[in-house]
Amino acid sequence: MSKKLLLSTPLGCPGAASALRNHQTILKSIIDCDFIPLEYLIFPIFKKHIQMRRIYYSISRRLKSVSINKIFPYGENVIFASFGPLYEAVIEKLNKKGIRPSFIWCSSLGQLEMTPGERRAFIRIIDCFKKGKIKYFLMHRRLYDSLGYFVKNATFLPFSINLSPYQNITKKDLSGINVDLFCRLRYGKNVLNQILAFKMAELDGHLHINFDAEQFHGIIETISSQIIRHRWLPIEEYYGLISAMDISLQVTIGESFNYAVCERMALKVPVLTTPDIYLVSEDPFLAKYLCVSAPDTPSEISKSVKRIINSKNLRKEIGERCGERISEVAKYNNKIAIDQIRTLFD
Repeated sequence: MSKKLLLSTPLGCPGAASALRNHQTILKSIIDCDFIPLEYLIFPIFKKHIQMRRIYYSISRRLKSVSINKIFPYGENVIFASFGPLYEAVIEKLNKKGIRPSFIWCSSLGQLEMTPGERRAFIRIIDCFKKGKIKYFLMHRRLYDSLGYFVKNATFLPFSINLSPYQNITKKDLSGINVDLFCRLRYGKNVLNQILAFKMAELDGHLHINFDAEQFHGIIETISSQIIRHRWLPIEEYYGLISAMDISLQVTIGESFNYAVCERMALKVPVLTTPDIYLVSEDPFLAKYLCVSAPDTPSEISKSVKRIINSKNLRKEIGERCGERISEVAKYNNKIAIDQIRTLFD
């Protein structure tokens, strides 16, 4: 590869950023690869002051005032994730230079249905792809098997999984039973059903969350008083906290991959999810205990919680199998991702 590979997504897209950071780490053995947030690339002035930066970015977005000077040296070795109006301005300028960037799409049809703002973006990116303005439209397995059915000529690229951050983590010392429900709120995260499930399990312990309960206007406090809210934590402290959990709740709806499930499996924490998450569902043993088939039914989630919490030996066995399973998936996905990138961008 004669040039570096550039990976980029907006600052406000943590899921896409996780995917790209994992790709960067896995690909570095074969490719000189940069991950740079989109805002740092396309705005000619970088504002260090957060408030000033937000104002500047807002104005620039409305005016579609972007620069491609920092992107241009990468040529067509560019992969963006997510999509929005600013990207169209970037694509137009790059196309004038004979450059077609590639895009990773991360949202399932279920997410699109629950997130109206993404629907128009999805149609726009398909239109750009059909018109030849985009080089590759990249989708991981679950999306490739569904969206790829009607988005012709899409390209399969599985999510890479970097397991190195989860090694040598110091587990936080917590008392009682501890369950986490960490997520970035959006439609489909199913938090109220999971909080009620925690309450119905009647555990002597706490549910740990990382989001503002005020958004639910008192519903969460009405359901349970056993909730601890955590604000932003440094990454090692965050992993130390998660690794101390007895069980994790990620029984979400309309999920495409869910790196939170991946993290917990790597930390050997039993994590409840749904059959949509192949990391868990394609392992018969894990599927039996961790896949909740009725995510809109708190009593069903609660049954799974109690079954695991009530048996320390089962909990340990599930955790160990989670670690083995995610290692297997990582090895498989990473090899395909490396081979694909080498083929597509050589």
